[in-house]
Amino acid sequence: MDTVLEIKQKLDIVDVISSYVSLKKSGKNYKGICPFHSEKTPSFMVTPELQIYKCFGCGESGDIFTFIQKIEGVEFIDALNQLADRAGVEIKSIKIDPNKNKKSKILEINDLTAKFYSHLLTKHIVGRNGLDYLKKKRKLNDKTIEAFRLGYAQDNWTTLQKFLDKKGFTIQDMFLAGVVTKGRTGYIDKFRGRIMFPLIDISGRVLGFTGRDVVGRDPKYLNTTETLVFHKSDYLYGLDKARVSMKKGGAILVEGQMDVIQGFQEGIDNVVASSGTSLTKAHLRIISRYTNEIILCFDPDSAGISAAERALKLSRPFGLDVKVAIIPDGYADLDNLIVNNSTLVNSVISTPVPIYDFYLATALRKFDKNKAYGKKKILNYLSPILAEISEGVVFDHYVKKLSEEIGVLEETVRDSIKKGKPISEEDINLTTHAVSSFERHYFIVLFKAPIDTIGQFLYKLESGDFENKQFEQLHRKLLEYVDSNSGKFDIKLFVEGLDESLKNLVSELYLSDLDEINSNERRFETEMKAILHRIKKSAMKRELKKITDKIKLSELEGNTEEVIKLTKQFTLLASKPYQDI
Repeated sequence: MDTVLEIKQKLDIVDVISSYVSLKKSGKNYKGICPFHSEKTPSFMVTPELQIYKCFGCGESGDIFTFIQKIEGVEFIDALNQLADRAGVEIKSIKIDPNKNKKSKILEINDLTAKFYSHLLTKHIVGRNGLDYLKKKRKLNDKTIEAFRLGYAQDNWTTLQKFLDKKGFTIQDMFLAGVVTKGRTGYIDKFRGRIMFPLIDISGRVLGFTGRDVVGRDPKYLNTTETLVFHKSDYLYGLDKARVSMKKGGAILVEGQMDVIQGFQEGIDNVVASSGTSLTKAHLRIISRYTNEIILCFDPDSAGISAAERALKLSRPFGLDVKVAIIPDGYADLDNLIVNNSTLVNSVISTPVPIYDFYLATALRKFDKNKAYGKKKILNYLSPILAEISEGVVFDHYVKKLSEEIGVLEETVRDSIKKGKPISEEDINLTTHAVSSFERHYFIVLFKAPIDTIGQFLYKLESGDFENKQFEQLHRKLLEYVDSNSGKFDIKLFVEGLDESLKNLVSELYLSDLDEINSNERRFETEMKAILHRIKKSAMKRELKKITDKIKLSELEGNTEEVIKLTKQFTLLASKPYQDI
């Protein structure tokens, strides 16, 4: 009999599709939410009589083979093998895998090991330490622990070895599977005193393990070495649970197993992680079978930023739309965020920012865009990244955006990116701020007044009200002088306590001629109030500009909560009248 026909006769399409989609009886057929597109009203129909399915929303249709190819993102031969295993049909092939028996034995050992560790964790006294860690510290519930088949490896040299020996496996079988290792005097259990995370593939097979230490032994995480069935460069943790959801919501890529597990428990079921290795092309190739959207949710440290940059470079051949869900300050990773602030998680995940916005925000945080050297650093940091953009419209968008953010001409930005070489400060079209004339005028007027009048106006301003740093320093020195002196303002005595640059500035200001004001006390007071008003107004504008810049940065990062907080600050500050003079 034809193999395909034999599989179809042994498998019912309703049973197969029910493994992925919740189906409900609808007359002679079954109905469910389509796994291939987003919809709220079920339009996905399965007919047991014809053994086919069809979605009347997106048009996807076919038989069990077509469904497995689409849902798993695999070729026909892989779908055939998967369904053959399920149906118990042997596929006769000319090509024989010489390691077939060894692989089967490894998979059997892994499955038994996972069950043994699970029993120790959930049913045995020796697993109490591990169970307390998972429930009390990591806040996992029984349903989650069971779903991920978590276990505990007793802190003993040969506990697993003795168990597998009773099941008829040799020490060489165990070594080949990677569950024991060579010690000084013989073989010992590889995993001891660890929470165990079985590494499960999309067929439900256990390929290997990751063990997390809970007894104070290094390394913190210990992974199965490469075996005949486990290759860490093409394994994604959580794919067995996330692959259907990834088709609708994209793939959220994280760094650790606990990030995946906590996300799953929180209802975020499209999370996957590389297991004990950096992201590879093989990982991204697998993801691209299910979705073209990838959301990076890495740790917010330098290593996380480097991982994001690597992901961006590797993703280009697969046409993936890369975004970043930025973990807020104060949280180490997605796991830590969920445990400590679960209400914030959905907004972080649902508002990812485009990868280039992420890099722009990173550069603006690292370097001061208000200084020439900072502009240079920002431009040189971003140029090689933006140079990789192949779409002209997207490239132009970020050239303009970067130009506006750092106040450098678009032509300069574009040339720096296209030439691919560092730009000098001389090339930056920087607008320098002239010394504020009314800040200068304030001191010119002030030096003509008696000391009690000087004090009266000095205390109406704060050092932070001055834009010019020299004037800010001069204001502080004047306050110190007035606080320690009374009577007439002695310019000679005041100057003696200043450094050379301030002495020259004070001399210049003191010598400025203001005879008209000197002879008119009322004019003096009116002039001072007007100057103070302008200084206060300018200081408020600068503070509003700082808040506006922070709002823009938070918008780039997709941090809605921070945007709302800063907007309130802006509104409150903007509504305040200037200080009465």
